[in-house]
Amino acid sequence: MENIMPFALLGLCVGLAAGTEGAVVKDFDISKFLGFWYEIAFASKMGTPGLAHKEEKMGAMVVELKENLLALTTTYYSEDHCVLEKVTATEGDGPAKFQVTRLSGKKEVVVEATDYLTYAIIDITSLVAGAVHRTMKLYSRSLDDNGEALYNFRKITSDHGFSETDLYILKHDLTCVKVLQSAAESRP
Repeated sequence: MENIMPFALLGLCVGLAAGTEGAVVKDFDISKFLGFWYEIAFASKMGTPGLAHKEEKMGAMVVELKENLLALTTTYYSEDHCVLEKVTATEGDGPAKFQVTRLSGKKEVVVEATDYLTYAIIDITSLVAGAVHRTMKLYSRSLDDNGEALYNFRKITSDHGFSETDLYILKHDLTCVKVLQSAAESRP
């Protein structure tokens, strides 16, 4: 019985985090979601309170279907350089829910909102140092006029318990985006 307690507690934490979910895209159409997306903002509570968040370069993501798996190629800024990462995702337990397995562990990825043509809001839940961690990301198909997408992002992240100080608008620096674009161009 004592050995079950940590797992029950972990399950409760995951359940509480999942219980804060908003309205997930019900009739999710993966074929409309495929393609190139710019990462223009994110929400996270991982930062140290009171410290200014340094500006980060914009990231990007390419979503493809390969052999019945969702193939994600992403680029993002970490520390002082761009990181290019390729992962696959399997369908989760509902529409717009996916499981991503990486060396560092599993992540649940949920498409919270999208109109497929201009923006997508993604909710990512993972276990970090034994604690459930949630990050929400705002992706856009273009770099132009994302006011409505940012408004929707602020509203949804607020509904999920993030404050304005947890939101980060990424710097309009395409260094990492170009890494992804050149990797895509060099594929056979």
